[in-house]
Amino acid sequence: MFDFDYSRRKTPSIAAMIYPFGGHHIQKFYWRTKETLLPVYTSVDEAVAKHPDADVMVNFASSRSLYSSTLEILKFSSQIRSIAIIVEGVPERHARELLWLVKEAGVLVIGSATVGGIKPGCFRIGNSGGMMDNITASKLYRAGSVGYVSKSGGMSNELNNILSLTTNGTYESIVIGGDRYPGLTFIDHLLRYEADPQCTMLVLLGEMFDLEVQFGHAGSMADSEMETADRNKVIRVVGFVVPETFKELLRALKETYENLVKKGVILPMAEMDYKWAQELGLIRKLAAFISSIGDERGQELLYAKMRISDVFKEDIGLGGVVSLLWLKHRLPVWATKFIEMVLMLTTNHNSAVSGAMNTIVASCTGQDLILSLAWGC
Repeated sequence: MFDFDYSRRKTPSIAAMIYPFGGHHIQKFYWRTKETLLPVYTSVDEAVAKHPDADVMVNFASSRSLYSSTLEILKFSSQIRSIAIIVEGVPERHARELLWLVKEAGVLVIGSATVGGIKPGCFRIGNSGGMMDNITASKLYRAGSVGYVSKSGGMSNELNNILSLTTNGTYESIVIGGDRYPGLTFIDHLLRYEADPQCTMLVLLGEMFDLEVQFGHAGSMADSEMETADRNKVIRVVGFVVPETFKELLRALKETYENLVKKGVILPMAEMDYKWAQELGLIRKLAAFISSIGDERGQELLYAKMRISDVFKEDIGLGGVVSLLWLKHRLPVWATKFIEMVLMLTTNHNSAVSGAMNTIVASCTGQDLILSLAWGC
């Protein structure tokens, strides 16, 4: 979620984590091209009190603790207005009870058993969109025109890829989850998309297989021809484009998109040069490991935004280089000279030199002679 946080906020969209078993601590993450520290609390009470602007909760609890943890969240329904439940295998009795309680509280719920949702070029909840290579291949780093809602997380990832090939891509997607009792339904999201002027093409992805009986993890069931053909016929009459199978979906998407472009409803957009944006430092370079010491994403190595050629040209010395790499900014000459003196003295490892070094450092901090000598000893 941090990797995909491209919103225009000056602070990360994720405010905190709640983990009851580890005590209070700070977790380090990469956010955009920098590092950020995320506070971890042991209870919902603490997190809500410390972050009064946070109004969405993503629940990654187990199926055993989902019910009790969601009840804990609902105590703060005046602040927490939306909950995404990633958990699978929630007992149906618990799901039905929670649906009743969240409706009474006026809280929106995505899930359960959802992978989340994604708004390209902005943010994602959960693991919607898949790994970074799939996000890049499906062009989810910028918004398209298609809003869709699905039950299946795996099928939604495939649809993201299909949309990038047949249309200008995904505008927003939500996976409502494959359980029998979802918090929000297909129509809830379709109506929301319809009210958004930037979302000009709507897709509902159900199960579409060449089988007599359709029944799978995405919760779709049809026992007879009447239940499939009549339903499809009715929604065709009111203007929906309804492909018979998933194989026909690509053609239907492409034709619908091209018709909307011809009518001027959708304006084709210029593609972003992903490599160019990466070299500018707008996108974090993917690697097996990441170093925050230097910046090597562009054509020339940078030390605290100072080009390596300028480092050599200005002859800032070893102290200047240390100040750029370790302290992230350039220090005045007297400070860099002190760093170089420290390095010269500490290069010799015998005990007398280290004692003298400690005495010098203590005296430079303003301590008197006796204290400085004591430090040296």
